[in-house]
Amino acid sequence: MPSPPRHSLLSRRVALALFLHTVGSMIVVSAAEPAASLAIQLRRDDPARYQNFVVNWDAGTELLCAVVSTPADYACLFHPAPAIGGKKPFAPPDDAFTKEQLLVIARVVGGDGGSVLAIERVVEKEGVLEVHLDDRPATTPATFTVKQAALAWIPRRDGGRVTFVANGEAITTLDPAGGDWIAPALPEPVTAE
Repeated sequence: MPSPPRHSLLSRRVALALFLHTVGSMIVVSAAEPAASLAIQLRRDDPARYQNFVVNWDAGTELLCAVVSTPADYACLFHPAPAIGGKKPFAPPDDAFTKEQLLVIARVVGGDGGSVLAIERVVEKEGVLEVHLDDRPATTPATFTVKQAALAWIPRRDGGRVTFVANGEAITTLDPAGGDWIAPALPEPVTAE
């Protein structure tokens, strides 16, 4: 029996090598792709709608991150700021928390302006919510500081962790269902004796 021509055997080997390379590349690419994410609808809220302020937190921590699920959580995080002639509510209505949760980020910034703090988007990956933030503090020196906050409402979830991601870097993960709804923890209230 005559042997097959050398060029057809070489063609088969090249075709097999190309096939294996292609399949191998597809496996590597699919393994390197990030897990599928689901965009979560959010509704941004203007902190100036309410006549209140964010309580103080540990000065060593730049960002305060919270998932507010109840009116009581809101009352721990925001204190009323009454003013003569003020007509704004101190807080959202209590029933707002029956179907939604409030994402809050806050930081102390130079009061002269130029700072950006915003909740850009929320996605769910493998049961964990990722809250993506745009956090760009002003770089010029300021003569005074203020607290800057960003708020966004999301559909209520009864479980699952929430990771806050600032400028592409994870900064904290909270577990609101487990009682871990704010970072850093707020100082204990001071009571008069």
